[in-house]
Amino acid sequence: MTIHLLLQILLVGSALTSSSPFPEFKAHVINAEAGTGLAITVADINQDGKPDIVGVSANDVAWYENPTWERHLISDTLRNSNVCVAAHDVDGDGIPELAVGADWQYNNTKSGGALFLLHHGDDVKAPWKVITLIEEEPPLHRVRWVDFEGRGQKALVVAPLKGVDSTGPEFTDSAVWLYALFPDENPLETPWRRETISNDYHLVHNIWAGPQVPGLAEQLFIASAEGVYGYYRERKDRYYPSFSGGPRYISYGSVGLEGAGEVKTVLSGTQPPRLEPVHLIATIEPMHGHQAVLYTPPLSSEFNAKHQRLVLDDQLKGGHAIGFADFDRDDDQDLLVGFREKAGPKNLPGLNIYYLSIDRNNTVTSTKQVVDDGGMATEDALAHDMNGDGWPDIVAFGRATHNIKYYENLGKGE
Repeated sequence: MTIHLLLQILLVGSALTSSSPFPEFKAHVINAEAGTGLAITVADINQDGKPDIVGVSANDVAWYENPTWERHLISDTLRNSNVCVAAHDVDGDGIPELAVGADWQYNNTKSGGALFLLHHGDDVKAPWKVITLIEEEPPLHRVRWVDFEGRGQKALVVAPLKGVDSTGPEFTDSAVWLYALFPDENPLETPWRRETISNDYHLVHNIWAGPQVPGLAEQLFIASAEGVYGYYRERKDRYYPSFSGGPRYISYGSVGLEGAGEVKTVLSGTQPPRLEPVHLIATIEPMHGHQAVLYTPPLSSEFNAKHQRLVLDDQLKGGHAIGFADFDRDDDQDLLVGFREKAGPKNLPGLNIYYLSIDRNNTVTSTKQVVDDGGMATEDALAHDMNGDGWPDIVAFGRATHNIKYYENLGKGE
């Protein structure tokens, strides 16, 4: 179903007035029946200069054309159930390919799990070609493009959720193998080279590349049962924990009981009077957990000094999406948090923004705005300026609600 059939436009936060300290958001229903939502991203698919929405449900992959939001099917179920997506222009033609994880089987650690590359033909609105990158990797769960050298030549990091042959209920008797795939000069025809990053962690629920600054090498951040760790690539086949330039470890957990399920990083406060930006790290703790947590750099310069931890909210349930953006354009990054289970005073799933204010001593204050209260059982969400007006918007995909929404940031009232 496309936006042509969905004229419903919802005003989020109707109690907001022109004197509200928050931006106002207008929610557009892109697809009310998009299937079981697993992942969402944005990319300029048709090269018209506008970011399009790519939604991955259990049963299909589709893109929605900005600004009409007409739906175009890329692929049906690749195998069993789709689970994740990452977009990047692999062959250099200006149109991104999509790396899609599939054959998702949550408790099967002995078989299943596959990775595919979806490549467009002459008509991006027609179904795409499916190229198999990995035939079997149980249970493959997340992929992320990482520019380890800062030169624009990205590797695809692959993260299974659990270790091969690990057993329940905690699945901590076998570690997860994290590795990177490097495309060669003919990425659509030849196998990609594989490098092992680590096999030190259990229940790796998500990964992130950061800081995302043009020209700077990116680190890989890992959210696992052990907590959040950072890795950098020194050279071929050599990956090291980030003792400098980033955290060796951020949060701590007892294997199988605590740790983190999500991770995002950002540089915040780049304008005077701040002398230098502060590196923020956000998590959901534990995996599928109830806490939205923010970490700021240690006050001490001592080796392995711990980051400062601030719990922004401990009343969530099924926390499953986080992302940074300066929603109110005050030069401090704010945190988007989505949760997919019923929680809070109204016992509903939803989507919140936590507006952050950070002083020169890295002391943080936070104010919450509810963006969606019950209409989005958030499985995945991200912030992106969708209409080119300079205000970060939000796109989200619901798991139980089966819907895709675009929340248009209207800015602050005068």
